[in-house]
Amino acid sequence: MKLKVSELYLGFQNKVFEISSKNLADRGIVYKKEIIIAKLSLIKEKNCFCLNGNLETTVEYDCVRCLKKNPNKINIPINILIFEKTMEHQTRNDREIIYFNKSNDYVNLKSIFSDLIALAEPIQPLCDKKCTGLCPTCGIEKTNSCNCNKRTVFTAWDKLKDLQI
Repeated sequence: MKLKVSELYLGFQNKVFEISSKNLADRGIVYKKEIIIAKLSLIKEKNCFCLNGNLETTVEYDCVRCLKKNPNKINIPINILIFEKTMEHQTRNDREIIYFNKSNDYVNLKSIFSDLIALAEPIQPLCDKKCTGLCPTCGIEKTNSCNCNKRTVFTAWDKLKDLQI
């Protein structure tokens, strides 16, 4: 997504942008819907521009236990400061910072939106909190019954159980 530099100086309130997921940088995310909705407001402050709002999309994650694909609707808050490269600024930890040259026609937000969507992925995505995963012997989901023999697995540490101290 690109914002015109002229739009920065005019500002806008609650403007809705429809962004194609194909236009974002590839971060390995599988989008369930091709369109990402961005509802943004841009305000000119003393020496910067504040871009606030949210991104809404539906992405598809693989469950780490059963490997099923499950769609997740995500809503990501956007808090971005946009500075001219010549301006001095204070560092703020609660916001992302983008720099632009006044000579450019556009400010490119494609990579930062891609990063925010990628960072919204849970560390261990699950299809359901009660998901039991796959049978380690036959690979069938544990929620379905399998015909495997529940044999005891021997490990190298089993002999230590016999040790009497």
